[in-house]
Amino acid sequence: MKSILTLINNTTLAGKGVIFSLSALLAVIISMKAILVGLAILIVIDLITGIRANLHDWGIASNPLKRVFWISIKSYLLRKTWKKMYEYGIGVVVIATLETMFFGTPITIMLMEKAFTLTELAALIPALVEVWSIFENFEAVSNKNILKRLIRLLPSRIRDIITGDNKQIK
Repeated sequence: MKSILTLINNTTLAGKGVIFSLSALLAVIISMKAILVGLAILIVIDLITGIRANLHDWGIASNPLKRVFWISIKSYLLRKTWKKMYEYGIGVVVIATLETMFFGTPITIMLMEKAFTLTELAALIPALVEVWSIFENFEAVSNKNILKRLIRLLPSRIRDIITGDNKQIK
């Protein structure tokens, strides 16, 4: 605790502004830890299902005890996953920065009768993309996409947005 107080006492006014701004940004990101952990889990599940779909396309058995399983996993495809992960992270940090430093208070948007901040939406939208990708990987293996069938159960306005049917949107 002493080192933090010493740091704050020995910094300039501009330095104090940066420290307090970063602490506000960090507080926003920490408050979203469940959403961010969920996004990371979805990315890992997408990676695993993507590997499974790729092995299925190549006709290789999904047996991690066999050498051919590990040889078929390509490093450039794994790098795409890490790239996706840090790009999502940068997007969340940029939106959190805009929301905390420029707008001051969180901007809330009502969706499906629930309030979301811009930062939460910046993490939830990639999470939805990852869920869709996971089900596409399932479809590549089983030729069935349960998520596409469940779209019929959604309210008509949301279903029309997802399917691109703009007749109902005014």
